[in-house]
Formats: sequence, structure tokens, C-alpha cells
Amino acid sequence: MPLRVLKKKPVHLACVPQYITPAPMNILIAPDKFKDALPAAAVADALRAGLARSLPGAKITCCPLADGGEGTLEVLHTVLGGEWITATVSDPLGRPVAATYLWWPETQTAVIEMARASGLELLSPSERNCLITSSYGTGELIRHALDRGMRELVLTVGGTATHDGGTGMGAALGYTFYDAHGHLLTPAGHNLGQITRIGLESRHPGLADLRVTVATDVTAPLCGPAGAAYLYAPQKGAPPEALPMLDAGLRHLGAYWRHHQGTDLQQLPGSGAGGGMGGGAVCLLGAHIRSAADWILEVCDLHALLTTADLLITGEGKIDDQSLQGKLLSRLLALARDTHTPAILVCGTLDADDALLLHPAVQYAVSILNRPLSLPEALTQTRPLLIRQGMLLGRWLQATAHQP
Repeated sequence: MPLRVLKKKPVHLACVPQYITPAPMNILIAPDKFKDALPAAAVADALRAGLARSLPGAKITCCPLADGGEGTLEVLHTVLGGEWITATVSDPLGRPVAATYLWWPETQTAVIEMARASGLELLSPSERNCLITSSYGTGELIRHALDRGMRELVLTVGGTATHDGGTGMGAALGYTFYDAHGHLLTPAGHNLGQITRIGLESRHPGLADLRVTVATDVTAPLCGPAGAAYLYAPQKGAPPEALPMLDAGLRHLGAYWRHHQGTDLQQLPGSGAGGGMGGGAVCLLGAHIRSAADWILEVCDLHALLTTADLLITGEGKIDDQSLQGKLLSRLLALARDTHTPAILVCGTLDADDALLLHPAVQYAVSILNRPLSLPEALTQTRPLLIRQGMLLGRWLQATAHQP
């Protein structure tokens, strides 16, 4: 795909410009993380270092991004500040783990990343089993913030190891779950189908005035073929034969909430996020669900940054067709289209050529790999490869300034 640098003016973006203008001098670098290799801030810094070597006259602004999963709190802290608060809570298997969240005392607001307490990365591959894992630790983080006087909560639900419909979180906040015989149930995926009563008597008093937003770009419903069990439980250690039972458990829980609250979670996109945490937070915490990507882009004021940029450089570890289907990258490219800002995509694995060619904002897309590498080699070489790619892009952009 030839490199095309657009003039920063309104154009008919469905058309492909056939001219090249002088290299842009105001460059915005706004990548997501390269998963398992580098966080977003390190990706942006490496690209900046490479560009600065070959394009020293450019003004380069870095704005690392996140999608509501790992790294979200670091991005928010960079943009908004806030206090890091640490609490010892339960990991998905009930073991103690130190987990952090962000806190703004002036507004009594917390942002809690579910993965910090209930994340898949807290467990070894052999420990992953979402039939028994619990989101209890996430509830403990929420309780910790409530005890500090929290009035507003943003809960991100990416990268979780659990499939308990948020019941573990609820248990930590004082909800109780009973079977048909009145026996207290341990909140876990394998018990969801047995819940016949949920007790509210001991729930944390701070929940009454708490405003809650669940930030996720997972649009899966609670259950069914495209729901939490069949879509995500296998990567959390669920064997194929357990998927019907896990799906039935969330279906049963959804029916309970529909009967007792009138809330039809199956019609709510994102209710299946976080192993049903999206729906659980709606019913247990009164939450509403919104796009994590849109939220992050608003917090970082990407529209304003793109308005003054001549070029956007963005990317993530793997770019494929899913990257352009409602996730962070697609939302960012939509903003780039609206602000007439040409975009260059940089990634580790590039597997979406046809879709990218059709996007009006994308001018060029490239993988940083310069030779065949095994995955472990590629992960360890990510920073120098990004620096190299940044330097090459800078030389390329510099060369366009001398073309007619």
C-alpha cells in the first residue's frame, strides 16, 4: 500500500488522494498496548524515539490509550492524575493479592480495573477454571473504596478469570445467595443455576447512593451462542462439556433478575462482559454500561488532539478484522476520519489488509517485524523494532517533502 499524506483540510474521504504534500510536522502518537510485550506508554515512547532520530523538526505528542483492560489505570493516571490506592484482596481462587485502584478524593470517585483482583493473568494456565473462580476480590476493592466515601465508580471488566455473573463481587458487598433448600451458596460459575433467592439485608450501605459505570467494549449478551459462556469461558479454563452448564447458569440468573427487577439482561449489550459481571453490576449496583473506548477517547480529549495534528500514528499488538469492529482502534479511526487526519497503523501482526484499504482514514499500515521471528523472540524485540519502524517512518515522511 503506497504511503499517502493528506493535506489537513476537508476532503471527500471516500476518494483516494493521488498527490503527496510536504511531510507533516505535528504528529500525534496514540497507540494501544502491544499485549504481552509493552504497555501503551512504552510503545508510544519507542515510536517517538525512532521518529525523533529521522524527523528532528517534527512536533511529536504522545497519548497512550487503553481499551478498558490491562493498562487502563496507567493511561488514566497519566492524563488525570489521581491517587494510587492499594488493598489486599482475594484473587480469583481466594488467595491474598495486593491490588490497586485510582482514587480522586475531591470528587470521591474511583476507577477499578477488575483484572487487578479477578484477572486471568493472576492465575497460571493450570489454575484457570471459571467453574470455581470468583469475582469476590473485585467486590472487596469496591468495598474498600466505599469505606473511603466513594460516591462514583467506573468499573472496567476486561481480562477476567471469572464467570460468576458478578455474584462473587456481590457477596463481598453483603449480598447473600441461597439455593432452594435455604442453604448459603458459594458464588461461582458452577453454582449459578442453583440460586433461588438473593438476600439484600446485609449489603453495604454505601451502595444506596453510588453511581456506577461499567466500561467495556464487549457487546456479548448474558447467554446464548454469542454469550459469555460460549464466547469467553473456554479461554478461562472451562472444558467444552461444561459450556452448556455455564450458559444455563447465567440464563437462570438472568431469569431471576427479570422476575425480581424487571431487567432483561439478555437484551442489554455488554451484559456478558467479564463473565456476566456487566449484567451483575447492572442488577446488583444499579450500573449502566458504556463503551470503554469512547470513554477513554473522551477522557484523553482525542478529538481536540486530532484537530491540531497533521498525522496520527496508532496501532496495537495485532491488527485484524476484529480491530475495526467497534473496538478502540476503530473508534479512534472514526475520529481521525471526522477530523480529516490521516493515520498510519503500526503493529506486530497485520492481518486485515482488505478492511484497512477500505477505511478512509488509513494511509499506511505496517508490521514492525523485519524477519521471521518466533513469538518469544518478537516479544523481547518489540521496543527496538518499534524504534526502528519509527525511524523508517520518519525518513519516509521526510522524503515526501522533496517530492512534487
